Amino acid sequence: MGFSLWNIFKAGLLVTNSVLILHRKRFLSKHGLDDVNNMGCNPSDRPFQVQAIGLLQAVQYLKLPIIAANIITIVFEMLLGGG
Repeated sequence: MGFSLWNIFKAGLLVTNSVLILHRKRFLSKHGLDDVNNMGCNPSDRPFQVQAIGLLQAVQYLKLPIIAANIITIVFEMLLGGG
C-alpha cells in the first residue's frame, strides 16, 4: 500500500466510520462525552472535552455523505482492484 491521496481518503473514511458508529447512550455517556450540558462542570473548565463532544455531534450529520463515500469506495475498489 503506497502513500497516495486515495489511501489517505480511505484512511479518513475508516476513521470517520469508526466515530460515526459510537452510540451516545451506551458508550459516550460512560466517558462523559454524550452532551455538553451533562458534563457536571463549567464547559470552560474542560475545553478539550467540549471540542471532542462538538466533533462527535458534528459527525452525526455526515451519515448520508459517508454512506455515499463508502459506496463509491467499494465500487472503485471492485472495478480497479484494491491493492
